[in-house]
Amino acid sequence: MSAANKDSTRPQNTRSIMGFLRVHAPFSSMDDDHLAHFAEHATLRFYADGDVVLSQDEGIVRRFYVVKQGRIRGERHNQKADKTETTFEISQGECFPLAAIIGERPTRTLHRAAGDTFCLSIEQDAFITLFSTSDSFRDFCLRGVSSLLDQVNQRIQSGAMASMGSSISLSTPLERYALRNPIVCSPDLPVRKAVARMHENNVGSIVITDDSRHPTGIFTLRDLRTMVAEDTCTLDAPVRQIMTKEPCCLPAHADAFEAALLMAEHHFAHLCVVDDEKRLIGMVSERDLFSLQRVDLVNLARTISTATHLRTLVSLRSDVSRLVDAMLAHGADSGQVVKIITTLNDVTVRRVLELNIKKKNPGIPFTWLTFGSEGRQEQTLLTDQDNGILFETPAGMTENQVREKLLPFALTVNDELAECGFTLCKGNIMASNPKLCLSDREWDDWFIRFIDESTPQNLVYSSIFLDMRAVFG
Repeated sequence: MSAANKDSTRPQNTRSIMGFLRVHAPFSSMDDDHLAHFAEHATLRFYADGDVVLSQDEGIVRRFYVVKQGRIRGERHNQKADKTETTFEISQGECFPLAAIIGERPTRTLHRAAGDTFCLSIEQDAFITLFSTSDSFRDFCLRGVSSLLDQVNQRIQSGAMASMGSSISLSTPLERYALRNPIVCSPDLPVRKAVARMHENNVGSIVITDDSRHPTGIFTLRDLRTMVAEDTCTLDAPVRQIMTKEPCCLPAHADAFEAALLMAEHHFAHLCVVDDEKRLIGMVSERDLFSLQRVDLVNLARTISTATHLRTLVSLRSDVSRLVDAMLAHGADSGQVVKIITTLNDVTVRRVLELNIKKKNPGIPFTWLTFGSEGRQEQTLLTDQDNGILFETPAGMTENQVREKLLPFALTVNDELAECGFTLCKGNIMASNPKLCLSDREWDDWFIRFIDESTPQNLVYSSIFLDMRAVFG
């Protein structure tokens, strides 16, 4: 039977809903059978102006909604300002709440009708079936956050770039930023003369190169301060004794975003720009990249990674938010923004773990795992925790004995991460859950069972657990 003939045999109401869905993403790229499945399981509901459609108090989300007519307003309480703020508006053809229903958790946003509104909704079982059988629908759900960020990003950039009065963008090649003819020296030059050369040229770094102009090291004012404070060598020693060896290099065609991310991950403020033969052609610093808005990505990452108290980490979260605003102003797209956020979140998680190990080391080597959006490096500023622990069972101990040592530690870390703004997972996908604090053997067994039992529910779980990444250990 042709698609047209098959469509004509369906009830009028089903055909009407399918017709509506076909003009909206992701339904416009879905097969008719999948659209029919949605339509046959859909309920049309009316909400008067101001009615609550979905709230945090309702527990784990059990329905998936599409706006048929009208608008839905997202509201969250701003604790600092002690007022409710509108975080987004959803209009005809748009759906919600993607992250909550996939993660099997409550929504963190109150959804309210903004004017008289009709919504189509399906229950969780119907959603899972579509998620497991329609590639287009599944791909849309998994990239939904990035898609929303793209829309927000366009609005923010249009205003921010206008106020900056500049076309400089994070997509600009490094050759546009790089300082040409950077100050260089040989490895044998005394530190005293290297510093004098930096002073004469009013620069904060000098690149050490070989005879072919390949960078072999870098020496900065920070290295000089460390040398003097720790008395590691004399000013008459060759600079090769104190330089940072194998400096980070990027090709001239690499963009500013790639440089910014490298700087944040490795906590340095300078990198070398090289040609195709790996010869030095320029230098770029964080200040060069972000001087207009004084964005200090590297310094923020460094400050987080060296924080000595939890309260410092908590206070730095607002700096992360301001940094994201500034990066958007510099032309970062949604993919770049979530990578920046994930990088800084990783640094925060590692520091919370390090501080707790210093306070009360469980005495068992472990690896801290992240799942879901964090594992995919697609985190947003408002995110909950999806984490676990992997350990090897030491000789003479059982797996349960190891868990007894690690679980109290994990509980403290989960609680402190919550203080830093990483909400506790309502579905208990956290390292303090004994089911997610496992030995390497137990993880292997768990994944084998999980993969062998190919149920729709397990396919949803796959969007969480198969996106696994180690951030510590």
